[in-house]
Amino acid sequence: MENVVACINSAIESRNDRELTKNLKWLLDQAGTLTLKDAGFVRTLLNYPAVQVRTAVSDVIAEYCKRSENRKLFTDREIVEKLTRFAETEGELRVASVRALANICYENEEGCGLIDDIDAIFSLLQKARDDDPFATKVCGLLVNLLHGRDGLCEAALRAGVLPAIERLLAKYKDAPPGLQNELSVVLLLSVLNALAEYTDDTEHVFSDATIASVADIFKCSDSLETCVSCLELFSALCEKDNVKRVLAERGVCDLLYNLIEKYRDKLDSDADCRSVLRMACDVIVLVLTDDACMNLLYDEGRGKTYENMLTWLDSEDPDLLSTSVLALGNFARRDTHCIEIVDRGVSKKLITLLGKYNESSSLEDVNVQHALLSTLKNLVIPKENKRRVLDEGVIEIMYPMLKLDNNMVVFKLLGTFRMLVDGQRDAASDLVSRRDFIERLVYWCYNSDHLGVRGEVPRIFSWLVKNCHSADLFPTFVSIKDSVGCIVDMIVSNHAVMQNEAYSALGLLCAGLSEPHLGRFYESLINAELESKLRFITTKYGAKWNAETIENLLGLLERLSASEKVVAQLRDSDYADVLIRLKDNPNAKNPDEIDRLVEKFKK
Repeated sequence: MENVVACINSAIESRNDRELTKNLKWLLDQAGTLTLKDAGFVRTLLNYPAVQVRTAVSDVIAEYCKRSENRKLFTDREIVEKLTRFAETEGELRVASVRALANICYENEEGCGLIDDIDAIFSLLQKARDDDPFATKVCGLLVNLLHGRDGLCEAALRAGVLPAIERLLAKYKDAPPGLQNELSVVLLLSVLNALAEYTDDTEHVFSDATIASVADIFKCSDSLETCVSCLELFSALCEKDNVKRVLAERGVCDLLYNLIEKYRDKLDSDADCRSVLRMACDVIVLVLTDDACMNLLYDEGRGKTYENMLTWLDSEDPDLLSTSVLALGNFARRDTHCIEIVDRGVSKKLITLLGKYNESSSLEDVNVQHALLSTLKNLVIPKENKRRVLDEGVIEIMYPMLKLDNNMVVFKLLGTFRMLVDGQRDAASDLVSRRDFIERLVYWCYNSDHLGVRGEVPRIFSWLVKNCHSADLFPTFVSIKDSVGCIVDMIVSNHAVMQNEAYSALGLLCAGLSEPHLGRFYESLINAELESKLRFITTKYGAKWNAETIENLLGLLERLSASEKVVAQLRDSDYADVLIRLKDNPNAKNPDEIDRLVEKFKK
C-alpha cells in the first residue's frame, strides 16, 4: 500500500496522468479488502487538473466508503466541498462525485453535516431529467441525507424537490424493465417516503397523479423491494382522503391481497414478512374508512375486495382474520350493506368466530375480539337486523366476555350490547333482569380507567330501562348497589344526548316504581348527590339547551317533587336559583311550569 501511495505522489509531481490512472485503478480493485490510513493524496488529486484523474479518485472514494472503517477517513470538509462542486459539472465526474458523496453520507451523521450547500444538492434533481445514472446517484444521496433529518426534509420540500421527484417517477414508471430502472424507482420511492411525513394539505402535497404512478408501479413490478417501498408510501399517506380514493380506484386493495397471498407461506418464519403483511392489512382497512372507497369496493356485494375479505374469515392467521372482520365492519357502514351482509349469513359466521374467542384473555386475541364486536355492532344498527342476529344467539356468545378486563374489548362489548337492545323488548328485559350483568357493569362504571367504558355503562342502563317496557323489572335493577348512581352520574355528561338519556331513564324509573322500591330509588338519588349534579349541569349548559332537553329535565323534576327527601335536598342546594334562569332560554316553551317547580324548591 505504501508503495502505491509513493507512486501516486511521484506521478502527481511529474504530472504523469497515465501512471496516476493505473495506480488509482489498482486501488479501486482492492477496495473490498484494503483499509486506507491517510487521505492526503486524495485531497491532492481532487485538485488535479486532469478531469479523468479527478473522476478516477472520486470513484475510489465512492468504493472505499462502502466500508464504514474507510468512511470515517473521508468524512473531511475539504473532500466533501470539492465533491459537491464536482457534482455541479458535467459528464462522468459529476456521476462519480455524487456517488462518492452518497457513500460518505451513508449512516454518517457527521458526513451529512459537512454538506453546507443543501440547495445545490437539491438543484441537481432538476438536471437529472435526461441522465439516468446521474438521477439514480442523486436519489441515493438524497435518501442518505434526508433520513431522520427533520430540518433537511422541510428544506427539501421548500426547494421544490417533490415536483422533481414526481416528474422522474412518472418517467421511470413507463420505462422498459431493467435493473437500472428498478434501482432508480426504489430510490425515488425512498426519497418520497422520507418526505411523506413532512407534507401537508396545502403547500407541499403529493398529487393524485403521483399516487397513481406509485400505484401503477406497484401493480407492474415483480420486485418485492419495489412493492414494499410502494406499500410504505401508501401507509404513510393513507390517512389522506384523496390518497384513499386513488388507491381504491387503482385496485390497490386487491393487489395487496394478492401480495399477501403470494408470500403467505413465509409469515410464520420471517418477521419482516409479518411486518409487511400488517402494513398491507392496515392500508386495506384505512382505504375502506372512506365512504366513497367503501361503496366502490363493495359494489353491491360484488366487489372483488369485498369477496377477498370474506375469504379471510376462514383464516387461522389472527392478522388476516382481524383485517377481514374490520374490513367487513367498514363495509357495514350503510344500512343496505348491513342487511345484505346478514342476508348472506356473514353475521352467523362472525358469531361462530366470536364463540372461539369469547373466553380468551390472551393479548394475542384482543385485535380479533375487538374487530368481531365492532363489526357485529355495525351490523345490528339497522332495525331489520337486530331480531335476526339476536335469534342467531349473539347474546349468549357475548355473555362470557363479561369476565374479560381489556378496556378496548370491554368498550366494544358494551356498545354492541347497547345496539342489540335498541327497540328489542325481549333482549332488554332479559339483560335488565340478570343481576350478575348489572353488577358487572356497575363495577366497570366505577373501577375502569377507560372513559369510554365508564360512559357506556350508564347509557346501557338507560336503554335497558327504556326498552324493556316493563316496570315489573325495575325493582331488581334499583336494588343493585350504585346502579341508579351510574345513571345519575351521566347527568353531568358534556353530551346533550347522554344528559337526555339520563333524565328519561330516571323519569321512567320514578314513574314505574312503587313502595318500598320507590323509596329505595329516592335514597339512591340522594346518595348519588343528584342535587349537586343538577345544579352543575343546569348552570353550565342551561342557557344553551334545546327544547327537548328542557322538557325532559322538567318532566323528571315534576316526578321527583313527590319525594320530600329529594325536594329537601334540592332546596338545601339552592337549586331554585339556578332553575329559574332557564326562563331566559328561548327554547323554554313552558315558563309557568318552571315557576311552579321553582316555588316547590324554594327554601
